[in-house]
Amino acid sequence: MKRIIDLSMRPLPAPVGNGEALVRPSLSVVPQPELLREPVSKERSMSEILSYYEFNHVMSGVQAGEIFTKGILTTKPYTTCATYYNGKFTENRRPQYLADLTSDHLVGHYTLIDLSDSVQPKTVITADMLKAVMPKKKAERILVIRTGYSKNRPAEPSEKYLTDSPVLSADAAELIAASGVYSVAIDIRCMDGRYTGASGDNIHGILNSNGILVVEDLTNLQDIKPSHDWIFIGIPLPIRGVSGGAARVFAVNMKKPTDFVDCSHELESYPDNPYDYDLPFEPPVTKRRLDEFGDYPNVLPGRIEPREIQGITQKTARLTPFSIVNDKQETIANEMYMEYGHGTGTHIEAAFYDPWGRHCVPEEVLKRYVRIPRDRLVANACLLDLSTVVGPNQMIDSTHLRDADPGLKKGDIAVIRADYCDWFFYGTVSASGPGLSPDAGMYLLEKGIRALVCDFAVEKSDPVSSNPAIKYTPNKVHYLLHKNDIPVVEWVCNLKLIKKKQFTMAICCLPASHQGGFPAHVFAVEDWA
Repeated sequence: MKRIIDLSMRPLPAPVGNGEALVRPSLSVVPQPELLREPVSKERSMSEILSYYEFNHVMSGVQAGEIFTKGILTTKPYTTCATYYNGKFTENRRPQYLADLTSDHLVGHYTLIDLSDSVQPKTVITADMLKAVMPKKKAERILVIRTGYSKNRPAEPSEKYLTDSPVLSADAAELIAASGVYSVAIDIRCMDGRYTGASGDNIHGILNSNGILVVEDLTNLQDIKPSHDWIFIGIPLPIRGVSGGAARVFAVNMKKPTDFVDCSHELESYPDNPYDYDLPFEPPVTKRRLDEFGDYPNVLPGRIEPREIQGITQKTARLTPFSIVNDKQETIANEMYMEYGHGTGTHIEAAFYDPWGRHCVPEEVLKRYVRIPRDRLVANACLLDLSTVVGPNQMIDSTHLRDADPGLKKGDIAVIRADYCDWFFYGTVSASGPGLSPDAGMYLLEKGIRALVCDFAVEKSDPVSSNPAIKYTPNKVHYLLHKNDIPVVEWVCNLKLIKKKQFTMAICCLPASHQGGFPAHVFAVEDWA
């Protein structure tokens, strides 16, 4: 028997004019009414609107190396994405918002049905087509539909890929709703004809109002084998009140977790994509004449956020609802823009920024971490419980880890519990968390771990600041791990709910590139007889 624990935070959106709301929560966490109307036109297609994704890098103070990311994307970005808003939650007793979903919708056994022989571009998938391939016994909670359409997906967003997408008929959606499933996932760009132009049927609404999560634009379904018996549907940006967003989906062999299929498309910025270099950061080059002032002191030209409020600036989260309208100003569909920061919630960090070679990160490692490598994301994990040993402002050394180590093996994901996030994350100052000493970092390195997961930020202030709101971090522990191919997940929560020392872990991070921190949805799965 499996026991599933969700380890990721659910960030709160900050209303306009209240940038501190994520760390000092506002009473109003429900998205504001529609603020914007996005018209579909010849100049700006539906695909252009949905695929918008922009991110940039800023500095936290003037200390070189303290770079973090801010981004904005829609709730239907050009990657595998989820849609969920249940307006009838009081009737069907299922969650109302995407961020409220439990493991019933996200993790477990699944039923895979194959329509690849009968689906072509623009096909309308009917109830009869589904009945022909549905199993005779009741389907699992998660239904996965393979059509093969996503093999046609171009690298850059394409209106044709959207308008040619197969869709579901209303009777097919009703059939799925009546089947009792909790989630339906499919490898087509969009099953809802309102977006493709095929029909006016609100397919998302039919399914969502029955408490069914919709996941679209999966990929690699042809690689799934019978041994890949479980599926993980991660929502890397589970902001409270959001109606959709990017999804990271893995089909996993639970007997051998490192054997899994990544069913999500990679995500790139659009329409402007300056991130086409083969390092995570843009190598600094001289762009000024000798008689011109330079961009002091940031070699990544741009914004510098005040370091004394880094606990706020790195935790940005905002939702901006908008309506997509036709040339008659009639609403086609409702979506949102989602803004996030490096530390909006649970996230994974890796080798990113080493322009001077100060941290001695090999070039091949930097190139490998343009995006988080898949082989770091799913594996056996081991819990080192320090919750009764260290707390806020304390340093974790190798002795603490050695005493708490129940049998950490090479290739494991190391999970360190200090119970910091569960009680101190919101409203606290950045320097108040525990941190790893250099010898603790060496202990983990010598163990040969695959990744490190913590419910705090790995690094403490060094030197200690005279201002408790400021944390100075040379990031030497981060970089020790990063240059040795070990990414770090920070700000997980609920580690107190884990009952076993050994378990399976899946880190479902945003499949983007060129970022200092990638939002992530993290799950632990225990085996019980």
